[in-house]
Amino acid sequence: MKTLLQTPPVRECAATACSFNANGCHAPAITVASTGDAASCATFVESPLQGGIAEITGAVGACARSECVHNTNLACTATSITVGPGATASDCLTYQPA
Repeated sequence: MKTLLQTPPVRECAATACSFNANGCHAPAITVASTGDAASCATFVESPLQGGIAEITGAVGACARSECVHNTNLACTATSITVGPGATASDCLTYQPA
């Protein structure tokens, strides 16, 4: 059984308006959503408040993009992911359709 420490980390996040991004993602676990054609970060929160836990690096908790080559049972199997502008302000740029 895997633990949260074994989930793929958010290696880089370019969504600078996100409250969880302070020189890296600090959300305990993000969710990648399936909004239309975008593999967007559903954890993205645009706010002046800082969120997350400064001592941790964010990780992928769940991924709704079941057609992604890195998705098994709605969990990400990539080594790490990159989040940044795509169809939305915060897309999983590691997403690859199967």
